[in-house]
Amino acid sequence: MNRRNMLSIATGLAGLGLTLIPGHADSTQLSPERLDLLDQRGYFTPDFKAAVHDLVNARRALEQAKAEQAKFARDLPDLQTQAAEAEAKAVALRRELAKYEHPEETDFTALQNQMNDAGAKPEEQIALAQAYVWAYPASPHQSEAQQYLQQLEKKSADQRQVQKDADTARAATRAQLVQRAQAKDLSLNEWRDFLRDMSQDDLVKLLGRPTSQTGDYWTYSGNWVVDPSTHNKVGMEINFNAGRVLSVSEEPHSP
Repeated sequence: MNRRNMLSIATGLAGLGLTLIPGHADSTQLSPERLDLLDQRGYFTPDFKAAVHDLVNARRALEQAKAEQAKFARDLPDLQTQAAEAEAKAVALRRELAKYEHPEETDFTALQNQMNDAGAKPEEQIALAQAYVWAYPASPHQSEAQQYLQQLEKKSADQRQVQKDADTARAATRAQLVQRAQAKDLSLNEWRDFLRDMSQDDLVKLLGRPTSQTGDYWTYSGNWVVDPSTHNKVGMEINFNAGRVLSVSEEPHSP
């Protein structure tokens, strides 16, 4: 639409009492409805009517474009935030997908962390190493996992042997004490350590019935312990608490 047509349209509209000035929403403001009403009354020629409609449509398109631009400016920060969040989710998903694409790498890292954990239980380390060896026979870390497993199994075997040796030594020491006790060849302190917390039933099985019994005090008369002052063997007195040996002492001397 050229400047001449614009001027003629403006002049014609002004003659009809209409305005194109934005912001003046009164009964004389230009609108499609107003144009149709005037057209029905025969005010417009076909060319004039077409030019006016073009002007109205252009004005509406401009206003819509301005409104959309303002809305976009308001929504831009939210759109940027949404885009950043979407990108973060995409990165997280790619990392998660990588775990499924290469689980042998992720599981080997977990195995290494378990091996370097000073507080990890040996049985848990062995189970994890064994599972990796079985699950990933073609993994490039297979030899390292097998080495971990061999080291752990050797360490476990060594610990079991140490425990077995300790148990054997304790059993031998206990057997020797039993033999010496039955032979009445223990010092008073050895009797105290040997009989501490022993039940009355076990004591009877080991030493037989006491010579005398008064409440929680049992007396074994005879040659049981060496009196440090006389170097002679004397009897011993055993005191119980709730049916278990509480203390052991020399048999009280008769006045």
